[in-house]
Amino acid sequence: MKIPEYTSGCFQLYKIKQTKVDDYPKDVLENTKYEIWYREISVFDKTRYQLEQGGREVTMKICIPQFKEIGTRHVCIIDGVQHLVYNATHVIDKNGNRETELTLIRPGEELEINE
Repeated sequence: MKIPEYTSGCFQLYKIKQTKVDDYPKDVLENTKYEIWYREISVFDKTRYQLEQGGREVTMKICIPQFKEIGTRHVCIIDGVQHLVYNATHVIDKNGNRETELTLIRPGEELEINE
């Protein structure tokens, strides 16, 4: 069995939380304290086209060791840039390793980090 390598980089995982500012809800980022290594994978032209038709810009697609807690209310910060998790798919690769594939998109607006 071959062990997968996650050597493309590392990201900090944030969860989107809602707070009240002047009686209005506001989304902010809360640090989960997780630093996760990833491997960048290809985005198929069909996927990129379909998402762009809906007004979403795919920034990258990455693969991490299986992490079932991650979802669409999470943001990955890679090299100081925010990437919103659009989709998380849990897969088993050809060697039997459990992984999570994340499709990342550009968020509509950059969210404030709540320290």
